[in-house]
Amino acid sequence: MVDALLALVATLGALVATGLLISRANKDRLLYLIAWSFTQVGLSLSLLCMTVGFLAGFNGVLFRVAELGAALIGPIWLALGMIELIARYVQVRFAGWLFAISYTVVATVILVLDPLKGDLSKKLPKPGSTYDALPLLLIDGAHVVAVLALAACTGVTAWLASKRDQEAAELLIPVALVALAGVLVVSGTRGFLPAPLAVIALGGAAGLVWYGAIRTIPVYEDEEGYEGYEGGDEYGDGYRDEPATGYEEQGYAGARHEPVSAPTPPAQDPRRGELRFPDPVPAAPVDDFRFRENPAGPTAVDGVGGVGGAAGVPGIGGGLVPEQARPAGAPKGGLGRLADACGQITVYTLLDGREDAFDRLATDLVKAALAAEPDTVIFACHEVVGAPTQRIFYQLFRDEAAFASHRQQPHLQRFLAESRTHVLATNVIELRLGPAKVPLPAPEFPGR
Repeated sequence: MVDALLALVATLGALVATGLLISRANKDRLLYLIAWSFTQVGLSLSLLCMTVGFLAGFNGVLFRVAELGAALIGPIWLALGMIELIARYVQVRFAGWLFAISYTVVATVILVLDPLKGDLSKKLPKPGSTYDALPLLLIDGAHVVAVLALAACTGVTAWLASKRDQEAAELLIPVALVALAGVLVVSGTRGFLPAPLAVIALGGAAGLVWYGAIRTIPVYEDEEGYEGYEGGDEYGDGYRDEPATGYEEQGYAGARHEPVSAPTPPAQDPRRGELRFPDPVPAAPVDDFRFRENPAGPTAVDGVGGVGGAAGVPGIGGGLVPEQARPAGAPKGGLGRLADACGQITVYTLLDGREDAFDRLATDLVKAALAAEPDTVIFACHEVVGAPTQRIFYQLFRDEAAFASHRQQPHLQRFLAESRTHVLATNVIELRLGPAKVPLPAPEFPGR
């Protein structure tokens, strides 16, 4: 009865963790969450069969389902999710999916059809006393592959974190938790532990998988703030429930995920999908420009701020500015100094065939930055002539505070999470502004 009670408690906990993880995977559509959802389903089914077996006695069906869920599907798909999360090369992730699916199908057929031996009772059956040699060999193979994959991913993550890789540092604790869950799964299904300890190991593994998965993505208090931001397309859920697995290829450091106020949704643009600067506000006539004190005009960054800025956004930018462009009530000397400006250049090398999907994400990101980041001076994505799989982001911020605020934006987290599957490699260059020509309102380029 004690075994049945422990199994019932572990089953309820595993079912709750499974439901939460499946719900999050359904929202974020991240492949590693989907793989770990299979693990959670397998563990939950195994614990449920154990509960029934302890109460009414085990039979062939209960034993087979318990072994399939915890001894086969659990470790294999746990390792697959880890590879999907950690591997930075699409070839490695593809090989992981190919192996996991093929091995699961073949082993499932054999474990279901192979005859059992021995008598079953209310005691937890041991695989070595119930299965023949071939099913045991397949289960052993699944455990060896899972343990090696989990250990390798944990070791690589720790090594990269020691090299000050920001993404690896942020993922180190979740990866360690999931690796520990894999150890518990293997230990609880080998038949070496007493029934109570085996049940506790599987229930603890289900909890660790859920907690480790949640630690890989930010959670915002205001998860409904961005609903409907870009309604009517494949990203119609807007900028809510922003997922991230760290600052993958962007190179941002020290970001904290905090709730932010929702931007005012802009009007639907029929040219959606084009990469361009936002529409500029009307500029003053050139004939009316009268510059004060500095003959270099509005293109010199000399510590005197201005109110004109990039893409016609008031309140940002730098250099000397025409008197007519000064807003009412602005203090003498101008606003928006650029003396402390900083920036970043990010060069993306995309996977073949992923250009359009990446461009859609980039366009959404630029629109959101326009709506929610008044201190971002320039935020542009460039195509590279002669290199169709390359994109270059150029970003200029008025100061370090604006840069830090940008790193906390939920639309940036969404872009980081969804774009990583389209990116082969990334190079990041951080900048501090020197002498510069302040950009005038950017022209439109129809068809781009």
